[in-house]
Amino acid sequence: MTALNRVQVHKAVFLMLVVLVQGDTQVGCVFGGSCVLPCRFQPNSDTILHWNKIFKTDRKKLEVHSYYDDQDQLGYQDPLYKGRTSLFHDQISGGNASLRLARVNLQDQGRYLCYASTSLNSQEAFVTLTVRAPMQSAPGSEVLLPCDASGLDDITWTFNHHQTILRRQAGQEVVVETEWQQHVRDLSESGSLLLYVTSSAQSEGTYRCTLRYADGEDVTHIELKILEDPVEEGSSSTGIIIGVGIALLLIASFIAIIFLYFRKEKVKPQLTPSFTTCLLHFFIFSRVSSG
Repeated sequence: MTALNRVQVHKAVFLMLVVLVQGDTQVGCVFGGSCVLPCRFQPNSDTILHWNKIFKTDRKKLEVHSYYDDQDQLGYQDPLYKGRTSLFHDQISGGNASLRLARVNLQDQGRYLCYASTSLNSQEAFVTLTVRAPMQSAPGSEVLLPCDASGLDDITWTFNHHQTILRRQAGQEVVVETEWQQHVRDLSESGSLLLYVTSSAQSEGTYRCTLRYADGEDVTHIELKILEDPVEEGSSSTGIIIGVGIALLLIASFIAIIFLYFRKEKVKPQLTPSFTTCLLHFFIFSRVSSG
């Protein structure tokens, strides 16, 4: 083989081993549910798959899921993901390296790297996962809105995407906006917000916890629904039933008294139109009064 041919072969091998990098894919997951982090690659033999979570602060990685030698390899899997990850094994040969994540929690938020290697080439894809947490609370109570700051100091809470509730920056005190001071009870070290909720018109909506880094941010969305007080609804229904019952009892008593009177006088009552109208008016008056 000539020197020129050797150079061409080496060049060809170099091109085959080049790493293809894809841009970030945004995925939103519901707290407590399951979701899929998508990843595709060019299939070939000797498939190796690695899923890692990447931290922006110190560039460290967590082992989420690995696959090689035609089977899952979970010996180095981080305990946070134990029993919660799986691949679509029947689709790996077709180039599907997507990861299914179960029982999603706030700590799962962040940036993930999907690394796929075959005898042909290597590919990298990034997925940014955000968590949306639906919550419920009753008016006149306190609710804890979760957020995982992971030691960060730059935290901002907003309401319905535009109204700032508070902000905490490194080396500074927590600043709570004036209109929210009567609602904010506490901000934990982790960034969770203890909030006093009132009516649905004032407190129901989307709360957002934003964690800012030097080169990006993580956001937690929380949908808070304010439930109506079941005690008040039950009391209202009970009052209506009692009122109707009293009205019917008064009508029955009135009719009984009239017939007893005519029976005592031995006169057969004549239900003239005017008499019937009086009974009808009395019934309507009783219903209105009970309402």
